[in-house]
Amino acid sequence: MIRVALLGSGAMGRTHAQAYATLPDVHVVAVVDHDGASASVVAASLGARAYTTLADALDAERPGVIDCCWPTSLHRTVVEEAASHGSHVICEKPLALTLDDGHAMIAACRAAGTRLLVAQVVRFFPAYHALTDHIREGRIGRPVLCTLLRQGFYPTGRDGWYRDEARSGGVFLDLMIHDFDWALRQFGSAERVYARLVATNSADARPYAQGMATVRHRSGVISGVTGTWGYPGPFTTAVEIAGTGGLLRYHTDESRPLRLLVPTEAAASDSAVPLPDLAGGDDPYRIELAHFVDVLHGRAEPLVRPEEALDALRLALAARASAATNKAQCINEEESA
Repeated sequence: MIRVALLGSGAMGRTHAQAYATLPDVHVVAVVDHDGASASVVAASLGARAYTTLADALDAERPGVIDCCWPTSLHRTVVEEAASHGSHVICEKPLALTLDDGHAMIAACRAAGTRLLVAQVVRFFPAYHALTDHIREGRIGRPVLCTLLRQGFYPTGRDGWYRDEARSGGVFLDLMIHDFDWALRQFGSAERVYARLVATNSADARPYAQGMATVRHRSGVISGVTGTWGYPGPFTTAVEIAGTGGLLRYHTDESRPLRLLVPTEAAASDSAVPLPDLAGGDDPYRIELAHFVDVLHGRAEPLVRPEEALDALRLALAARASAATNKAQCINEEESA
């Protein structure tokens, strides 16, 4: 039985709590939040105890795993404290706010012999997993161009921490990092990025932020990534990948979200290649956490390595720097930490 201390009782903490409640070999023993009343509500739903500090939870419960759903600005402190107690860490994305912090977190867990598992949840969405399979099977030939879209309401978080870039990293680090990570996994390391940002965050205007980034991969593939906080419609994601032999499309607003379009004489539509409708299915957060539990039990290798999370952070930071300077940024390949 894995004993987990869950840090955070906000939206993401509650999402993780709901997933843990369905996993048979996990016991959440503590919920930690500076808002004790909120922590108590989530703790009660899991048969856990509520704490207002991580130190108290570590001393009292001796958890084997710390699941960090606290703001990104706190990730390094949490990971280093957990590692010093010999606890594994599940850490919500993005890994950190800076590369120095990310390297330090990886080094702390390596020195302690503990796991650092980064929750890049898009890798666990069934539709994105299916896209990966089709690309690797060569269903569209050699990929050339990819566009990725992610848009939804502007999150606030307790105390408005999402709107404070010093705590969340902004739209490039917190939202677009999902698609940066996915593109790097499919098409390899990035060589160069150019990005723009349109944002309003004044007291007299509705907050809005839209980032757009064009990424050139060393493989030759070009990825275009758009992320929007403040989109007036429903939360939407989309992917389109053009290859030398066809087109893959995924859009959450379509009745058939996942489509493979291959130009052949035999078919004038995509009906020649039947694909399942993957809009529904199992909760990807549950899939992700169940996978992490398997990793901790030695039943699987991690689908997300911390070095890959660091690569996604590097690209997100370069995109943010490009938007700030209106200049393309080269991505320097670094040795894995």
